[in-house]
Amino acid sequence: MKKVTAENLKAGDILAKDIISGKEITVLKKGMVLTDKFIGNIKKITAESTGASDNYIFIEGTSGAESENDTENKEKMEKELSLLEKRFLRAESGKFMEEIKEIIKNVIIKNYGGSLS
Repeated sequence: MKKVTAENLKAGDILAKDIISGKEITVLKKGMVLTDKFIGNIKKITAESTGASDNYIFIEGTSGAESENDTENKEKMEKELSLLEKRFLRAESGKFMEEIKEIIKNVIIKNYGGSLS
């Protein structure tokens, strides 16, 4: 187990301990593989709870290969994108509807911290 500051976390790091907010809420569980989105949230939480980002985060190591969690998230993202396409099949076609669909698609991709590759 290694302890690092929030500023030194990297995507792919694996949490060795739960991350708990200042309000005693478990934010991320032990064993989670960190993404850039999670790291941003950790930095925000540590800055809010102490006024600085010098709290230590305990990591087990770094995931070298795609984890089960990554695969699961990718599958969920693809399912949501598929449902989005189905929902818009019945909608009137037009420039504005296409723009709305594209915005929602980008939000889904961003929320899963991924891409379609």
